[in-house]
Amino acid sequence: MIRILLTILALTSSASLALAGRVTLEVATEKGVAATSTHKWVQALQSAGFDDVRLRSGNSGDATAITDKGSGNYHVIALLTPREVLHTPGGSFKITDVAGMRAWLDKVRAGGKQELERNESVFGLTSKEFIALFDKLAPSVGAPTKDTTAFETMQKVNQRVTVPFRASPAIVARMKQGKVLDELEEVSCGTAVAAMLRPLGLAMVPKRELGGQVELHIVDAADAKKPWPVGWAPDGNPGQVAPTMFQYLEVEIADIPVQQATEAIAARVKLPLLWDHNGAVAKRIEIAEVKVKHPARRTFYKKLLDTILFQAKLTLEIKVDEAGHALLWITPLGK
Repeated sequence: MIRILLTILALTSSASLALAGRVTLEVATEKGVAATSTHKWVQALQSAGFDDVRLRSGNSGDATAITDKGSGNYHVIALLTPREVLHTPGGSFKITDVAGMRAWLDKVRAGGKQELERNESVFGLTSKEFIALFDKLAPSVGAPTKDTTAFETMQKVNQRVTVPFRASPAIVARMKQGKVLDELEEVSCGTAVAAMLRPLGLAMVPKRELGGQVELHIVDAADAKKPWPVGWAPDGNPGQVAPTMFQYLEVEIADIPVQQATEAIAARVKLPLLWDHNGAVAKRIEIAEVKVKHPARRTFYKKLLDTILFQAKLTLEIKVDEAGHALLWITPLGK
């Protein structure tokens, strides 16, 4: 159960902080540093949280360094210049920047040099972490989803992926009440979760605490600066990604709801169909009521969909999920 999992994660995180090792600091003062400033620097560095601070006169061969002493303990060598700037591995600080020194120290405690040298990219993750997360979210949901609750579907997802999920009790309550509006059984877990959360005003956001593992936080959409997306732009052209969309057929459509017509076509091309329900509501498009038509003629599926969706002020985008499988994403025009 998600609620139980979250409690375990919170306790684990607290225990890790309690077991953090010591970080000692050795500051080599360069020639020209005023003797009157050293006492102020010791006070500032102690305020930042170093477990032990020692200042000494610098030598010509001094350089910034971090030594891993084992068991989470680190020894840092820093250089203090006559301009009152403290240089550490991966950082430079004025005496007034206690908050910056404290944040730097938190990284050292979390993983030493490795944590300081993290090269973060998308979602605040390293490229390696993002690729690993992407791959872990590639399995399909593997169970019917439409008209189940988001919480029920999330339980299925939890059995398919190994990434921990986090959500507050209030968010869990919303998931228990909200229905999944699309059939996501064949869609990969990452895209499926993003799609089912959107109509509930929720979003999935990857997050990694200092020194910790990557987790997926389910939050209110208003609090998500960069949520996990509903599908991804394909690497290849649409014909390569979804060849069935370019098969020809003889067709005539006479005044039926756009949702009904689109679902019938999606079934024919055997691709998952996902609607931007939020966008449709915002544009006041009733997909179950707006009727569309198409004259009797020979055409191919993508052109057919483009034609009828345009009549309902909608548009089609062919995307792929984390497994690289094509899906149909329907959104309002001009969004």
